[in-house]
Amino acid sequence: MSGSRITVGDGGAPPRARGFDVICAGEAQWSVGGSTPDAAGPFRFRLGGGAVNAALALARQGLRVGLATVLADDTLGRELRERIAGAGVDVAGVELAHPTSGIVFVRGGARQIVSLREEEQPVAIPEGWSSQVLLLSGMSPVVAHGAALCKAARAARRAGTVVVVDVNARWDLWEGRDARTILMVLREADVVWCSAEDLFGLNMSAAQMRVALRKDAVLALSDGAGSAFATGPFGEVVRAPSSRDSDVAPDGGDAFATAICAELARAGRAGETSGELWARALQRGHEAKSALGARMASGARRVR
Repeated sequence: MSGSRITVGDGGAPPRARGFDVICAGEAQWSVGGSTPDAAGPFRFRLGGGAVNAALALARQGLRVGLATVLADDTLGRELRERIAGAGVDVAGVELAHPTSGIVFVRGGARQIVSLREEEQPVAIPEGWSSQVLLLSGMSPVVAHGAALCKAARAARRAGTVVVVDVNARWDLWEGRDARTILMVLREADVVWCSAEDLFGLNMSAAQMRVALRKDAVLALSDGAGSAFATGPFGEVVRAPSSRDSDVAPDGGDAFATAICAELARAGRAGETSGELWARALQRGHEAKSALGARMASGARRVR
């Protein structure tokens, strides 16, 4: 496939062409771990955000990965970019913008650095970048962000790139918002991945999500700790977690999105059908989610 080529038009010097297996575009953020606000000791900052998580996981699998996102032009933002680059991800598509983020602490729960989406700069993919797969991670209720992702998806599809949308709809962003703002992005997707939590955040059903897509698009869904399935022109493929994975708590959406992109980037095996590809992608999504749960449990035991 020739890949996606999206023009930024910044008026600068002509960019160097870069070809990837997967381009990951979307939000990036820091997750905060370690001490609580009322406890002594240093905080630990961990790379986060769907696009970043997928890019790092795909790079660990030996795929060529480029990341397109916007980070705050401050110490944390520059350090995040350096860490991602150090993991083997091309960060030439990472832009630094005026900081609009703050640290939010939730006593007894998750802590992360969040952004004021209305003030954020939309993500853009550099001119000259191409890939077999484009992953758009994290749908935003802000129209400008949806329009930017729609533009990138449309240009990618014209170039023959497979467009994967990881809905990743955080409830704190979508509460009281109209999900119709993302329909323009969904219609450009070849594959849409979403979880039961995503559907809840968008106040949509699986049937409504299916109607929003093109007839030849693939819809892949997870019902949390249970089965994952994909529907498309090949019919339906269902994969349940193994008995040792069935009690894993994390939703694991990033793990499934990563597995889907990896399989699509490696597609073309002799004699393979679409059904076989999707069965393998869902199975590897379950395995990656299980590994994530094991790492989280191990980390919790070390903290205690």
